[in-house]
Amino acid sequence: MLRRVTGSASETWSGASYERLAETFAPIHDRIVAALAPGPGVRLLDVGCGTGGVALRAARTGADVVGIDISADQIEKARRAAADAGLVTRFDEGDAQELPYADAEFDSVASTFGMVFAPDHDRAANELARVCRPAGRLAFTAWQQDAWSDLHEKAGRTLSPEADAREWSQEEHARQLLGDAFELEYQTGTWRVEAESGEALWEFVSTSMPPLRSWLAAADAAARDHAERVYREFLEPGVFEREYVLVLGTRR
Repeated sequence: MLRRVTGSASETWSGASYERLAETFAPIHDRIVAALAPGPGVRLLDVGCGTGGVALRAARTGADVVGIDISADQIEKARRAAADAGLVTRFDEGDAQELPYADAEFDSVASTFGMVFAPDHDRAANELARVCRPAGRLAFTAWQQDAWSDLHEKAGRTLSPEADAREWSQEEHARQLLGDAFELEYQTGTWRVEAESGEALWEFVSTSMPPLRSWLAAADAAARDHAERVYREFLEPGVFEREYVLVLGTRR
């Protein structure tokens, strides 16, 4: 039985205009779907699906698609997008660390900067392996440690003391957690966004990135002013670029 996810994690990933950020991930979504090559008769799970970037693309191939996300807000946006596109796609609210699906239920499992943010990496990895059938396919992305992720401390933002999502971009870490269950392959890529000005870029990231928006909303005025100065300086050129890792796997 599906249960509603409550608590700080669900709240952190809700409320932002994430659909705007998801639009900039379109080339990454395309890359994941191309790698998994879904089609009629293929059952695909999109973990941390957000507003449905991978799920909707996979559904257009005729695959039987399920998306799951911890944010009820993002799930509702994904459902509306599917309805608007005339696609039959199921979206569930749930936790990547406790997937409400049967063992070996899916032929393919995908996650675009989603599953990696689950606090317990061991549990998330075990769930990915559990729901993926033998010889099934896996594809997920993770951000590398970079100037943007290091900027948060300078901005005064306290990140969770739990497991760091960037660890998933390290081959040794991912192999330790998933290597027994999957044959793994590593690829890299670059995500890039350009805006008309640094101010426009700040408006974009501060309203569309759920954790940042949530933190800013909870901070006091002095903390927000300091953070905004730091982030605006970084984004002043009007260009935002990050490197990411794409991990592909075949279930043993």
